[in-house]
Amino acid sequence: MYRHIKTLKALLLSSIVIILVVVSFNLYIQLSQVSEKVLHLAQMELKSLLENFTDAKQLDETNFIYIKFTDRNDTTIYFKEEKRLKKIIQDFHVYDHHLVTVNTGNIYEKIIHNQQENKFYFEFKHPYIFENINGYIEGIYLFPDQELQKIYKSIFYSIIEVVASILVAFLLLYPVIIYLNKAYILQSQKLLEANLEIMSVLGGAVAKRDSETNAHNYRVTLYAVEFAHKLNMDDKQTMSLIKGAFLHDVGKIGISDNILLKAGKLSIQEFEIMKKHVDFGIEIISNSSWLDDAHDVVAYHHERYDGEGYTQGLKAQNIPLNARIFMICDVFDALTSRRPYKEGYSLDISIEMIKERAGTHFDVELVSVFCTFIPEFYNKISLIESDEQLHTLLHEEIKYLYKLDDS
Repeated sequence: MYRHIKTLKALLLSSIVIILVVVSFNLYIQLSQVSEKVLHLAQMELKSLLENFTDAKQLDETNFIYIKFTDRNDTTIYFKEEKRLKKIIQDFHVYDHHLVTVNTGNIYEKIIHNQQENKFYFEFKHPYIFENINGYIEGIYLFPDQELQKIYKSIFYSIIEVVASILVAFLLLYPVIIYLNKAYILQSQKLLEANLEIMSVLGGAVAKRDSETNAHNYRVTLYAVEFAHKLNMDDKQTMSLIKGAFLHDVGKIGISDNILLKAGKLSIQEFEIMKKHVDFGIEIISNSSWLDDAHDVVAYHHERYDGEGYTQGLKAQNIPLNARIFMICDVFDALTSRRPYKEGYSLDISIEMIKERAGTHFDVELVSVFCTFIPEFYNKISLIESDEQLHTLLHEEIKYLYKLDDS
């Protein structure tokens, strides 16, 4: 469902962006052509007037606010002028914008736009022949508001058509994209399952060699995940923590049994060999691009907050956050778990022992956060006995982090 919602949001956002871009471009083109449309219609009006002119009185029924007929000697044959003409001409110099000018031979035409009142004027001078009289006609034509509204309405409808076409296209594409998205999710789930299987096999192999069950890897990883949630860590870093927590001791595969399984205390030389499991672990995970981000935990989970750990002797904030988180979870699970050589400590005693090591082994602030959630969470986890149930919990957590679901 998350993927569907995300896909729908992406499609809607894309459609909105495309609509804005296309509509803006279309509107710009359409508005830039208004003056050409006005000029064309005004020319047709003038042409009709000249072709059908029989009586000067019929000019009174037109939208010409100024018109003048003259003969070749510039003698006025007919003259008409509205009272508002003087103000209109004055406004030409203040509010108006000349959009189109035609000046070829004996023909002069200009479209003027009064932007304040949104009115268009057609100013012209043409030669004409009427009743064997050669002369000129000049004037100013006020483009009718109703005709202008028709142009704007046409622009509006064309924009609606563009928007509707884009929305229909996206509606038709949505099921196709969802189908392809489901195929992608299925492949992602299969790949994730394969990667988790590799991680589980590696973790299980180490647990078998170290005389533990795989439950330790699951528990300590689930503790770490809950810890990450309490710290509001992002999904990517949380996933890195999961990988590192589950595979923290993967390098022990490279340690010989006589050292790894020794019942007593290791000698100095043996302990130095044991330390090499960190380097072995780094080498193992570096062979997988998917596991590469487990590096911080695998490489630094034996560092100490006071700088007395190994292998780098890092101190305090120089130790990566994921490693500092994991160290607390790892030691806590070791304290509460039953081992061949010891019984598990109680929850209260284990928490007190963690607190005692704050500032030396562990980050003080992280210990404080850990102690706020671990009692309730430990009681939940401790009731789970089978590896399969722990595996299911961790698997669901990972699916959530990768935003994979079955819907």
